[in-house]
Parts: sequence; C-alpha cells; structure tokens
Amino acid sequence: MSDEPKKPAGGGRAAHRPKKADAPLIDYNELDKLLVFGEVVPVDPEHGGGTAVVYPSYRDLGRRYGIAASVISEYAKTHNTMRRRERAKLRTQARVEEKLVERRAEAIALSKEEEVEIIDTYLAGFKAALADNRVRYDSPADYNTMARLKEFLLGGADSRAETHGILSLEQLQARHRDMQRTMIEASPAERGEVVALPASTLPVERPEDGVSQEDAAPVEDGDG
Repeated sequence: MSDEPKKPAGGGRAAHRPKKADAPLIDYNELDKLLVFGEVVPVDPEHGGGTAVVYPSYRDLGRRYGIAASVISEYAKTHNTMRRRERAKLRTQARVEEKLVERRAEAIALSKEEEVEIIDTYLAGFKAALADNRVRYDSPADYNTMARLKEFLLGGADSRAETHGILSLEQLQARHRDMQRTMIEASPAERGEVVALPASTLPVERPEDGVSQEDAAPVEDGDG
C-alpha cells in the first residue's frame, strides 16, 4: 500500500491552495481614494483635538484588505497615485486658503456694514433733530464728519484722497538715500561750504602807500 498523499479528484489543485472564489474582494475605488486623498481621523484632544488627514502605508492597507503590500504598491505605481496625491494636496490647500479669505472678507464686510448702519442711524437722528430745530443750521461740523466717515467706509473720494497723500516708510527711506547720495556727489560750492583761499592768492600791499596792487588806479595817458 503506497504512503503517497492522494491527489484531489479530477487532478485539481492541492487541498491547501485556496480557490479563486476564496480570494479577498478589494474595493479598488475605496483603495484609490485612500492612496490619493487619505482618510480623516480624529486628533487626540491633548494635541489640539479636531481632525487630520493621514495616508495609510502599503503595509497597513495590505493588512486591511488581506493582501500583500506588494499588490498595493503595484496598484499605486500603475495608477500614479503619488503624483495625484501631490496635486490633490495643492488643490486642497488652495481651496482652504480661498475659504479662509472668504470668511475674512465676510467678517470685514459685516463689520463695515454695521458701522455704516450706525452712521446712517446717526444721520437720520441728525436729520430729525434738524427738523425739530434742536441743532444749529450754521454748525454742521458733526454732520460733515459723519458724512465723510461714511464716504470713507464706502471707498469714496475721501478715502482715496487720504490714502494717496501718505508716504510709505519705504518711500521715505528711498528719499533719504537719494538725498545722502546727492550730498556726497555735490561739490563744496553746491553744498554752500565756504572754502579758505591760500595765502599766495591774497592781494599784496605796497609798503610805501598801503594800497594793494589790485586796488591801485591804472595810469592813463593824457595831457594832464
């Protein structure tokens, strides 16, 4: 009697080899999203709380789906998931910044809207007081101030005039550097400096009459 193990009936696969029907089922759409976009997980409250996006490793995904990590690696390579992940990160960051800018702009708009409403309320009260003769007609300083403030908040002419009339720190520094360069390159006469003349260039006086040669009157030929 032979001791060799019996082959399965029909000459099929060995008894220990799994059947194709027993192979793990993989949701490749979910796998692709995990590789490209990651997954959102909660953050420990001790580290700030909230949520964060993490990208499972090939080994973790292999254990999760019951397959070898090399299968995950081959899928990622074939479908170019790493490059797609970087592009997705850039798009996500751009959207986050856009949302932050929108919220900031909305907060500023609401703040200005409230300020304009307060000014409108003041102007309406001023108008009512004016109708009741409770304010002077020849002293509209407060009204003028509030009207200009409203124009400023709405981006009117007053705001443009105020903004354009102010020099920035960079402009002031540039003007100072230009002035220093001009003073260095200018001559002493241009700077208004008084230069002492050497003794050799001074006029010489004659001892007999005390009159300098330059001051002596010229001798004219004539009858007298």
